[in-house]
This record gives sequence, structure tokens and C-alpha cells, in this order.
Amino acid sequence: MTDDADRALLVRHAGSGGAWESPEMTAYDNEDHLQSIIAAAPQHVPGVPDGALTVRELPTSAGPADVCIVGPDGDVTIVECKLASNSERRRLVIGQVLDYASAIWRDGAAAFREHWSRQHGPDLDALGEGGSTQLDHNLADGRIHLCLAVDQIDADLRRLVEYLNAITRDEVRVTALQLTYARHGDLEILVPSTYGGEIAAVKARSAGQHATWTKDTFLDALASAADRAVAERLFGLLEAIDESDGTHDDLWFGNRPGGGVFLHPYGLRYSPMQLWINKSGRLMAYGNWRQYDAVRHHPGFAELAHLVGQDHQSSMKGFAVADLDLDRLWPVVLRCARRINAQETTGQETTEEDRRASRGAESRVE
Repeated sequence: MTDDADRALLVRHAGSGGAWESPEMTAYDNEDHLQSIIAAAPQHVPGVPDGALTVRELPTSAGPADVCIVGPDGDVTIVECKLASNSERRRLVIGQVLDYASAIWRDGAAAFREHWSRQHGPDLDALGEGGSTQLDHNLADGRIHLCLAVDQIDADLRRLVEYLNAITRDEVRVTALQLTYARHGDLEILVPSTYGGEIAAVKARSAGQHATWTKDTFLDALASAADRAVAERLFGLLEAIDESDGTHDDLWFGNRPGGGVFLHPYGLRYSPMQLWINKSGRLMAYGNWRQYDAVRHHPGFAELAHLVGQDHQSSMKGFAVADLDLDRLWPVVLRCARRINAQETTGQETTEEDRRASRGAESRVE
């Protein structure tokens, strides 16, 4: 941000040769006015690309967040707006944006989607499977970016942005957005200025925020040869499936280091299981019975959950894949994929499909 952003605006009619004069209006009507501009043009917020979706006054258990933005890649940004005329704007904007972000994290992905829909936000299905899955991961892990939107960035606010970036995770960016506004007749003037974007970009590069797993990098990140062998075998079994009843890639790779690798047998939409790597470099997995709202706690997950000692009506808990008999696990994974995606393929579950999935799996497991 430069001092140029603080200079007064002057206007005149083009070609008139007349004197430059101050605009008729150089302030927002109120904070709602500032909110509406950001919601309509979220690309002014640092780090937010074109094509982002927005909703205003998103309900949370801590109160409504002024503007919530979801990027095409599933990134989540909370924007809190305060005007210079608000005497406690700095304390309020910091406290509120942290409060709302923590509430969104605690409330969970299902509540977020429900509240988004209730506020008539754009359809989140527009993100596609990858963006939607990453959105749920970001919400579950608390990767929520914070933006403090004001009509004037001062030295105190810059200090607060620097401090919050220093103490928060590398995956979380904290920025400030100044939108200087003026109106002259039917002409509106908007001058965006930002602070903290470069600091946040350095954090993002440090965290490898936009780097996704590949098959090779995932295998290389495993600490033991035994876990690598198990992962390689799983990938091989997945690739060996000849038939396809869907359009999804058989593997979907999340962001590293904490994202998962989702297995999509038969190219079906809903993945029965995801792989991930814990802090010790161990190959772990989750059953996905809480991953997708459409098939949350679906009875088709019951057999898989029972095999790993869990309840498909409860939470997803990680389990070490190498501790299981892969000859037993893989057929169960395939049956689970068929069952939870039954509505996507035939409109109903059929025992013949289950038998076919089981026979195919047993013939391929060596």
C-alpha cells in the first residue's frame, strides 16, 4: 500500500477544461454499503480469484459474518467491515473476524452449507467435486482466511495484520482491504488498496498451500517401505478395475501436507475411503461416511466401518492401513463404493451389483 491511496480524489468532466473539484460524496452511506460492494466484487480481497462465490451476513454460532467468500478451489475467506467513523473499529473488527472464523470451524461443514443456503448464497455445487471436497477439508481443519475491510487503513491496523500473520498458521492469511469510495452524479469511483497480501503470499509459499499431492509425492512422503508397498498395491488395484460407471477420475488428490487422496472405484462420484499421512509418516485412512452431505451415514458404509472397528453413524477416525488384511479390505471398499453410489448409477441398491463388485475384487487381489 502506498500513500497515494490516502490522497483526495478530484474529478471533472472530460474535455471540459474546467477546474478539478471534489466529488459530491466521498464516504460510504454505512457499513452495509461497504459490505454490498465487497460481496458484489470479491476479487478485490487479497488472494481471492475471479469466479469466487459470496454470501452476506452468513449465520454462525457467534453471530453473522459480514461477507463470506468461497473461491473456486474451496478456499474460505471471512470479511469483516468497519468504517473509520466507528471509534472502536480496530478492536471490533479483529475480535469479530476471529470469533466468526472459529465458530465456522466449530460448527462444521454441514452447518456452513446449511447457513449458506439459508442466506440464498450461490450453489456451492458450482465448485465441482474437487473444490467442494477441498471446501469441506478447509472447514474441518480451520483453514479460513481473514480480511479486515475498512475505508481507511492506518498504522495500527497494519500492525495488527502483521502480528496476526506472524502468530497464525502458514495456511491462514490475514489481510486488510481499503476501498476508498466516492460518487459524483451518476459516476461511482472505487480505489482498492490492500495490506498484508505479500506477507500472506510468503506464508502460503512456505506452507505449499497450493501444492497438491501427486501419486509420486504421496508415495515418497511415506516413512516406511511397508506403508509404501501397501499404498502402491492399493493404487494398482484401483487402476486394474476395467469397468466404469461414472465420470470421476479414480484418484483425487487433495492439498498437501494434510489433504487426503480419495479413492473412486469405477469412477463413481462418492469415494468410500481416503488415504492420508500422519505426522509420523504413517499411511492412514478414513472411511468417508461423514465426508459428503448427500450420503452422510449411508448404510452402505456399515460394512467398511465394522471392518475397521468403527460406527458409520459416528465420527470418522483414522486407521492404519497396514494393520488390516488388504485381501479383506479391498472387496469391502468396492462393495461400499457400489452401495453409496447406487442412486448415481441405477437408482436403487441391488445385491447383484454387490456380488459383481465382490467377485471382481477377489479376482484382482493377489
